[in-house]
Amino acid sequence: MTTRKLLVAFMTDGHVLREDQLAPAAAAANAWNTEQLIPMLSVWDVRGPRPCLAGVCVLPLTSRMTPHDFEQLASDWAEHARQMFTRCQEVFRL
Repeated sequence: MTTRKLLVAFMTDGHVLREDQLAPAAAAANAWNTEQLIPMLSVWDVRGPRPCLAGVCVLPLTSRMTPHDFEQLASDWAEHARQMFTRCQEVFRL
């Protein structure tokens, strides 16, 4: 999605959280965000019946880059998200 100033990318692993997973998900988000900057991990309700884990990346629309550079940035975001969701599954059983 875009705002007037930012391109915002939300990434999920497609799983929704059960009630008993909310506290571990919040702990996972806190741990990830303490150690990493991108993507930011949050427990987020995405127009669905239950919340999910979401990785969030932002890019100022005033930045200039070539299509190749943007493709590399998006690839990096996707790889970081893969690592983030893998860690959530392995460490926090989410």
